[in-house]
Amino acid sequence: MLIVGLLALATVWLVSCWPAETDDAIVLRKSWAGYLHTFVQDGRVVRPRNGFDTVSEGQAYAMIRAVTASDRTSFDAILLWTEKNLSRREQSGDNLLAWHYADGRVVDWQAASDADIDYAYSLLLAGRKWGDPSYARLARKVLADILRLETISYEGRLRLLPWNRKPTDGNGYVVQNPSYYSPAQFKLFFAETGDGRWLELAATGYDLLDRLQEPAGGGAFLVPDWCRIGEGGDLRELEGYSSLYGWDALRVPMRIALDHALFHEPRAARVLGRFAEFYTSEFKRFGHVHSVYSTGGRSVVYDENPLSYAAAYAALEASGSPLAETAYRRLQRFSHLKKGHIYYLDRKDYYANSLSWLPSYYRLLLNSRKSSLQDR
Repeated sequence: MLIVGLLALATVWLVSCWPAETDDAIVLRKSWAGYLHTFVQDGRVVRPRNGFDTVSEGQAYAMIRAVTASDRTSFDAILLWTEKNLSRREQSGDNLLAWHYADGRVVDWQAASDADIDYAYSLLLAGRKWGDPSYARLARKVLADILRLETISYEGRLRLLPWNRKPTDGNGYVVQNPSYYSPAQFKLFFAETGDGRWLELAATGYDLLDRLQEPAGGGAFLVPDWCRIGEGGDLRELEGYSSLYGWDALRVPMRIALDHALFHEPRAARVLGRFAEFYTSEFKRFGHVHSVYSTGGRSVVYDENPLSYAAAYAALEASGSPLAETAYRRLQRFSHLKKGHIYYLDRKDYYANSLSWLPSYYRLLLNSRKSSLQDR
């Protein structure tokens, strides 16, 4: 009962209405306005630099943001477009989403589990925020199909698959994307469904990150975008996919930071502490962090990017480092105000603008948590 109570309280923090005039709340409001103006067209999230296509991940990101912005009109428009155009219900008989849409049609009916997870998460938050049980009913259907189609029991653990197609790479290794594991969301799914498999997945995610962060991997505590796991837990690179600490893996500190912010999860603190050690070293040596690294800590892409600083902030804040504020200020250097809208890096950069708002959200979440606990 204690964990259920904590999860219920966490949901309250997640759907809180923030003080309107704090700096972080203003950033969230104006960056959401910019995102709507540039990337959302009648409920469809587009990627301008990719031929104005749509991916299920983008729909889910936008729905999460709409809940945090208390924007039910936009949430419902995005949900309607998503269900009408990406639902696999008629195609495959499940409630997952087709991952890729372009030129007026689905071009790949394959599902992507990270998008399905964020989609269900947004629906649960919406149900709590606006008191509409229909959102939660749909979320539970999606969650059941994630467990049914996007997980596998392998080497003594329930593992999250990145998709619902063949789980192995052709050589008997199970494909893994560390950034798809989101323990805080899994705990909320457990609270909603009572299905203990969600807690198993959270534990698997931490086990995978612990193993990937072992010093034998290079001593930098970084994790790859993709990997594969074989018999005996043998971890290897996944041929044809990035093994860098790059655009996928940067999401790991951000996802784990949510577990730390909501639940003070010791496993989250351990993982984030290792990332923080790396980022502290980079700041002390160079005064900044680069966009992409090898898992051994070697710079591969030397420019700076707001997402790099978002990841650094997530790790450093959880570790109580004063460098967290440095990372946050560096992130805000990439924000631009135009006609009342905030954009990150470039107003046409879908990915940067989809995720760079998260540190401002975490700051509000942490303040909400602190105030709520002080009042209890």
